[in-house]
Amino acid sequence: MALALSKERVQFLYLHHVFEDEEDSFRLLLRTLLGTGHRVIGYSEAVERVMKGNIDEGPYVAFSFDDGLKNCLRAARIMSEFGTKGCFFVCPSIVGETDYQKIEEFCSKTLNKPPMEFLSWDDLDTLLEEGHEVGAHTMTHPNLAQIPVQQMQDEIGGSFEALAERVGEPKHFSWPFGRFSHFGPVPARIVFEVGFESCASAERGCHVARSEKQKIELCVRRDHIVAVWPPNHTLYFMARNSRRASTHDDEWPPEWSKVIQRGA
Repeated sequence: MALALSKERVQFLYLHHVFEDEEDSFRLLLRTLLGTGHRVIGYSEAVERVMKGNIDEGPYVAFSFDDGLKNCLRAARIMSEFGTKGCFFVCPSIVGETDYQKIEEFCSKTLNKPPMEFLSWDDLDTLLEEGHEVGAHTMTHPNLAQIPVQQMQDEIGGSFEALAERVGEPKHFSWPFGRFSHFGPVPARIVFEVGFESCASAERGCHVARSEKQKIELCVRRDHIVAVWPPNHTLYFMARNSRRASTHDDEWPPEWSKVIQRGA
């Protein structure tokens, strides 16, 4: 495991929440990563290193957080304690929502979770002021593989425009549910057409050095973790990714490539 974890690579980890009783566990994870020789870097830097093949001083780890839950402010604060930053993927339609009925419906029907507070627009401003990043996670968190093309455009393009208007143009996108079965070549093409610089999955894996590539060629692999897990649980997935790593791991499914390229 030690040999696998020392391999030069970029590993993206993502969470949905950091509850109050998970704060100590999240700190422990960060200390463990640093203690095993990983450099925890910002999301944009991680994407850029993968794009340019510049990972020879790694291993690197970058964190992101999906869904825009308000408790992720704890994660931001803790990451700042360690001198690093994260990217927070939000759905603009629920940002700042205070109507309990709407929150309950969104959480139960869309996220399959109990009602929880979401980040506000002021929270997003604060995150950006503190050096964190804000990305888009569609407008309303649909399964993009199950909706018409026009609705895909509204969900993806609408999230870009909403964030651009309120907090500045977002660079990064992650699709809801995160597996290839929840996405497709058409929504992937739309992501880059509307102006995003990267597109992230929830497919496990990591990124090793290869020649410089265009942005549309990169599919960011991210490993879902939970803050309360013992650190060795997360390290297991990271080591497995490292052992299996290939220069082709950051590519889209082969049958998608022509459709995505056509929109370039």
